[in-house]
Amino acid sequence: MLLTFLAICGGIALLTFGANRFVGAAASLAQRLGVSPLFIGLTIVSVGTSFPELVVSSTAVLSGHPAVGVGNVLGSNIANVFLVLGLSSLLQPVKVEPEVISRDYSALLLATLLAWLMASNKVLSRLEGVVLLAGLVVYYGITLRTAAGSEDRQENKAGHLPTQSLFGLVLWLLVSLLLLLAGSRLLIWGGVGLAQTMGVSEMIIGLTVVALGTSLPELATTLTGIIKKQDAIAVGNVVGSNMFNTLAILGTTSVLSPLPITSENTSRDFPMMLLACLILWPISWSRRKGQGRVNRFEGAMLLGVYGAYLYLLANGH
Repeated sequence: MLLTFLAICGGIALLTFGANRFVGAAASLAQRLGVSPLFIGLTIVSVGTSFPELVVSSTAVLSGHPAVGVGNVLGSNIANVFLVLGLSSLLQPVKVEPEVISRDYSALLLATLLAWLMASNKVLSRLEGVVLLAGLVVYYGITLRTAAGSEDRQENKAGHLPTQSLFGLVLWLLVSLLLLLAGSRLLIWGGVGLAQTMGVSEMIIGLTVVALGTSLPELATTLTGIIKKQDAIAVGNVVGSNMFNTLAILGTTSVLSPLPITSENTSRDFPMMLLACLILWPISWSRRKGQGRVNRFEGAMLLGVYGAYLYLLANGH
């Protein structure tokens, strides 16, 4: 039991540190290209903070624990909205860029509905995985075209490494990727061991322990963005991470091996993930022209919903 606990803690620590270094190096490279903070948040930072989910889910599928991989994706998406955005807005009201509401929210809603529809027959096939990956390419293409036409070229302050040489940035990317791989192996080993010790399913461990562990980079990055007054990066990170989790990670893992989906996933977890997506619009929308806003009261509400979801999991619903 002690080794299992140490493996989980060590895996989370490696994932968090590795993702933080990955985000710093990637954001520095993006800054040199002169793209906007919102674009960085939706793409570079969100991909970087979602790398733990990608590595953990892919490793879980390849090592014969697909339930951990599926639970990790669904649990992370749920935690990103209700926990990460909830805590962030409770700390300080979060501004939401109009582009997020008009473009990225619609794309996330479509991706979530598509994934749920594909999973309704209790399996995600390789062909469906390819479709999800193609959807991500289309989304990033539209986002890149929009960013190319934007005049927003503000400096990104979310932990970048401005003094590093190009070689140093590439080296950090490689080192951080190795840390992510090592952390994922430890977290999966510890998570499976915990499931066996406690007599609970690997799916529940994936939805809770593993998902929370891999969501720590999103939490750290979003909170950093809020503290440094970079709300565009913070909100973009949450939306972009959920897009990447849904399209890239479910797509990649189902291409590696068809993913079995349980009835609990389709009746409980996918609806909860859709609720997380649907609730973003009313809490972000503002009657005032311009930016939306997620206030402290709404942040507390998000945390309350997440607590209720954990209660359902704990009681076997």
